[in-house]
Amino acid sequence: MTRQTAAPLDHTSLNPSFQSARWLAQRVTDGEIDANPPYQRGSVWTLDQRVALVQTWMRGLPAGVVILADRGNGAWAGSDPWKTGQGMWAIVDGKQRLTTAVMWFGSEFAIPASWLPADHVETTEATDDGPYVRQNGLTLKGQRFMERYCSLLVAETKDCATEAAEAEFYLLVNGGGTPQTDADMGNAARVADAGE
Repeated sequence: MTRQTAAPLDHTSLNPSFQSARWLAQRVTDGEIDANPPYQRGSVWTLDQRVALVQTWMRGLPAGVVILADRGNGAWAGSDPWKTGQGMWAIVDGKQRLTTAVMWFGSEFAIPASWLPADHVETTEATDDGPYVRQNGLTLKGQRFMERYCSLLVAETKDCATEAAEAEFYLLVNGGGTPQTDADMGNAARVADAGE
């Protein structure tokens, strides 16, 4: 294997912006964003990871970057999304976060009701952990709060002309670093619990 290239590397401009998680979820649901390009993995996050992401949004903490490949630009050589109705964008990175947004705003899971002010919660469901609330159990004020403050940093690339190029980008973005192990996460949880 060689890391050498035939020419110097080009800089990729991703144009990042914060976007509403609800709006992104709607774009996935409507098919405007392809959540399942062939190089993408399946839905692998646990319920606990999804609930933790909603907490991250609510607290205004960084939740990573979602990378979308723009298929509606002049460089795209695949099937024309303007004619086929296929997604105008493809998820290169951030599928689990966008899938969580679709599930949360679709009321597919609940979060602890104690995370929200009482005037944000209308209907709860009993659990062993106390009352939980789904998106559709929020008051209008609560729903507007979630729409306004739950956002993701999105970077869009216009540099991928084919699914193969998107897959190369996926490998580059996801191939660096070392994934957190269960032991790493367990250690951090022990330290967090010791501070309470």
